[in-house]
Amino acid sequence: MKSTSIDRELFSLSNIVQLVGLAKRGHSVTMITGRIGNTRVTLPPLSPSFRLVTILRRQLMPLSLLVFELKAFFHIFLPLDCVILDVNTLPAFLPVFLLRRLLSGRPVVFLRVESNPVETGGRLRSLLISSLDEFSVTAAKLLCDRIFFISPMMAELYSKRFGLPPEKVRVWPSSVDTSVFDPRDRSTSESLRRELGISNQMVVLYHGSLTKARGIMETVKAFKILEEESANVMLILLGYGPLREDIQRYVRANHLERTVQVRGPAYNVAEVVDYIALSDVGIVPLPDHPWWRYQCAIKILELLAMNKPLLVSDIPANRSIIGDAPVASYLSGTSPREIADGIRHFLSIKNSFDPALGREIAAKFSVDRIAAMLEQEIISAIHS
Repeated sequence: MKSTSIDRELFSLSNIVQLVGLAKRGHSVTMITGRIGNTRVTLPPLSPSFRLVTILRRQLMPLSLLVFELKAFFHIFLPLDCVILDVNTLPAFLPVFLLRRLLSGRPVVFLRVESNPVETGGRLRSLLISSLDEFSVTAAKLLCDRIFFISPMMAELYSKRFGLPPEKVRVWPSSVDTSVFDPRDRSTSESLRRELGISNQMVVLYHGSLTKARGIMETVKAFKILEEESANVMLILLGYGPLREDIQRYVRANHLERTVQVRGPAYNVAEVVDYIALSDVGIVPLPDHPWWRYQCAIKILELLAMNKPLLVSDIPANRSIIGDAPVASYLSGTSPREIADGIRHFLSIKNSFDPALGREIAAKFSVDRIAAMLEQEIISAIHS
């Protein structure tokens, strides 16, 4: 596997894997992304026709975005058939691509809306992010060939809000590389269990960003309740984010070191796979909030691909992926008490699940399937 410098806050393995999938279908693909610092991330095998360009950014918003876009201009004056922009880059790049299209008929231009604005922070930052999102979608309505949303529900939400033409609206969900997230036996997970001191406890895994609005601290507090009630369970948090230090302080203050372990961040995909392999169940406790209601959580797809049962909040985003398949138990809510009760309920019914169905669900979101969809959309837009 190849190691490269890339920012953990901007890094999206899913995006890279999907575009590598397109490259493997015989297309020349370049992805331009940002990095802050020199964190080394180990990437899965790439394709010779896939090129990853990382551009140093000093900070996340907003001046650094302009600097990033100016630097990126040096990489876009190529004979392109299709360019895919997000809501952050569309305002700067769209005029250039439209001018080129007037002169040469190329390229077709897509906008991908991976998320509605979430965890936007203070009032000024929230206003900037929301305004950028609204401007980009409005411009794309008039000027882009396709507008892709991460879920059918988000596509419907934005279509109603902005009056988007149905012929332009498509769904481009998250994807999972099922060749990497594979449930076959992994001996390394056994050594990892020994390293973590896991005996006969049921291991619950959360992997992903550690931020305040995702129900993570509530999950940690649920495990304090479970320890007080002598439940034989352990929570592993594999991730990075601003909540990490708060969680560690809470764990120390409440003497939960044997019940809650904070690990990571993981920069090697194989490490994430090992943690999923050692776990008994994955948890995704996103609360029922407009930020999360219409997403397509990659971590759910990764757990399903590994045939792991799940504990998930009962929101449309999760229902749209899992439905009523016997691979998940829905939490009644996301307060510490409700999460603790949900874990106890899972313990009582865990033998009724059929985790092997998870991989069948994940296959619908496989890299190959998404790449084939994107290829057809590009061909259709070019010839329309």
